[in-house]
Amino acid sequence: MLNIRSIAAIFIVLMVTLSSTRVLDDYVDDYTTNSLKNAALTYATARGINALVSMMQSSEIEAGVGIVSGSMTIGELLDPLNDMIERFSTVMTWVLASLAAQKVLLLLASHSLFLYLVAVLGISALLLLFYGQPRSQNLAFRTFLVVVFIRFALGLAVALNSGVDYLFLDEQLQSNDAEIENFQSKIIGIEPDDDFDTDSVRDSAISFWQGLSLDELERKISDGIENFINLVAIYLLKTIVFPLGFFYAAFYFIRLLWRVELNITTPSLKADTTAG
Repeated sequence: MLNIRSIAAIFIVLMVTLSSTRVLDDYVDDYTTNSLKNAALTYATARGINALVSMMQSSEIEAGVGIVSGSMTIGELLDPLNDMIERFSTVMTWVLASLAAQKVLLLLASHSLFLYLVAVLGISALLLLFYGQPRSQNLAFRTFLVVVFIRFALGLAVALNSGVDYLFLDEQLQSNDAEIENFQSKIIGIEPDDDFDTDSVRDSAISFWQGLSLDELERKISDGIENFINLVAIYLLKTIVFPLGFFYAAFYFIRLLWRVELNITTPSLKADTTAG
């Protein structure tokens, strides 16, 4: 029947082997890279819409809108949207920073030096299991547990996060991203793939808006703001709230690991006790 020393030894060998095979490393690296690219594209799209809105706001031309003809400028109508985009851009800056930090941490955890550290600590813990004193055994095993936890925990958290994305968030994220990419046509009446210059944009926007009622314009702007709010919520959940929750749980778990006691009596101690 296996004793504590044998179980601990098998666990150490298994963890060192898994670490050297780079389990999950490629998958989580691809996931974080794609997430970073998608977030950057969304940020760039939002900044492009912001530049377009700012250009329209700078226009001195008044656009008649339904029953309030001549009483409201383009800038006044677009102020709420412009404010939302500015706030969205601020949030996306933090999102990009969070994703970049996660990628760097994942690269560090899968670096060859870290893999060697796991192997060295594993071999040291194995030797001390059979030839060391109880105090050194516990210290070596605790250190090994913490390092192995750091080695695998972030990758596992990213993998779980990708599962949550797939089940709950991915469809909504893609839908809102698509709406944001097409939002340009909703506010100026030009398809995104059309060729146009600054003058044609201004002329098209004024002509387009003058042909709509106030309710229709408010609905278009409201839809755009709603899409930005949805994206803020989704990106905050997947890149900031979930990672912060993970780091809190990881800190708590590391404290538990550092309290592990093997309670192994070495052969030399048994011999001394028998002799006495």
